[in-house]
Amino acid sequence: MTRTPPRPVDARHARLMTGVAMLAAIGTLLIWLTDRQEGLLTPWDQWTIPALSALYFGVGVLHMVQPRCMSLAAPPTLIATSVYLLVALHLGVDGQSLPQLYAVTSLVQLIPVFYVIAFVAWQRGGVWISGLTYAGVLAQYLFSLQTPAPAGGWTDAHLLTQKTLLASVLIHPACILALSFIVHLRVQLGTSQQEAFKGKERFLAMLSHEIRTPLQAMLGSIDLLALKLRGSAETRALDRLRNSATQLDTHLRDVTEFTRLEDPALRIQADTFDLPQLLNELRDDWIGQAQAKGLSLRIELAPGDQAALQAVKSDATRVRQIVCNLISNALKYTLVGGVTVHASPSRPHGARGMTIVVEDSGIGIAPQHLQTIFQPYVRLEDARALRVDGTGLGLAVVQRLVGRLGGRLHVDSHPDRGSRFTVELPMADNG
Repeated sequence: MTRTPPRPVDARHARLMTGVAMLAAIGTLLIWLTDRQEGLLTPWDQWTIPALSALYFGVGVLHMVQPRCMSLAAPPTLIATSVYLLVALHLGVDGQSLPQLYAVTSLVQLIPVFYVIAFVAWQRGGVWISGLTYAGVLAQYLFSLQTPAPAGGWTDAHLLTQKTLLASVLIHPACILALSFIVHLRVQLGTSQQEAFKGKERFLAMLSHEIRTPLQAMLGSIDLLALKLRGSAETRALDRLRNSATQLDTHLRDVTEFTRLEDPALRIQADTFDLPQLLNELRDDWIGQAQAKGLSLRIELAPGDQAALQAVKSDATRVRQIVCNLISNALKYTLVGGVTVHASPSRPHGARGMTIVVEDSGIGIAPQHLQTIFQPYVRLEDARALRVDGTGLGLAVVQRLVGRLGGRLHVDSHPDRGSRFTVELPMADNG
């Protein structure tokens, strides 16, 4: 039975959830300290709020270290929060004191925020935990209506508490329905996007096949002709024909790969591999082209980093593609000197990872062009570089791949002083 690849963790969503957990930890602790000074804490709040703050902080730390564990940590955390809210609400409903009134009025304002967090953090169970929490709020209100009035009648504090509960009972269903609709709409949009992409991918695959089939026949015929032709003029014409056909085949691969990276369901296949070996293989692939232009191509690794880089965990195919595109781009825009690839262990976003730097002595990039170079189909032409072949998709593909791997891409370049592309990648986790 084929194992279904795990769904990759979205880097932006991971950072968002880490931030939410940390802010919740800090916020609840600050509220607890402030209320304690003002004498507004109930006995239930004295120990439960610090415990929840510690729980949120632990979840935030866990999410930074192992983002995939969030799917396991979110349900118990949300359930614990719901229990705290309902118990605190129950203890404050019958109260006549200011702390109890304050507890009820503040809690009914926090519960809608809890609904939002539940839908974001626990997408499959958000509606259930929110519905059960609302059922608890409704039960609290009905319970308060059955409580017999004291001999002297209800105090203003108790009447205000009931009015606050009634408002929450009437408003909270609208919050849950709105959040459910947003989640449903998001799922629909994702499905429509996926269907649209699949249609475009099928069309592009068919078009690529229809073009590549005669193209391969052309390349085969060119090779056969090359065996028979001996004249220099005929050979030059044949070389131009071969170069044009090869360039067209490269353009087709670039467009196909760029389109494939638009797939939101693209899976990252993480495995442990030898990064120095991968870089040396890439050097062997490109050294011929570099030497043909009179350029050097070096791989530089610190001796102390060799062992750590021989067992990195990521998608080796995607890492190879990133470095390959950066080397290709560097060679295109370098006329003298050469290209150097550095690699070292690092800790991007606080997690263990790797940093790969591709540095060249080329013509450089003007500051106003540093943002546009990552846009699709953008090529920077320079008279000193003569005519630069390509579709303008290389750096756009690199940026998307780095984003899919959860990393960061930075460029530092100055005209006539070369360019330096830095890629920071965390270690992947297949879960």
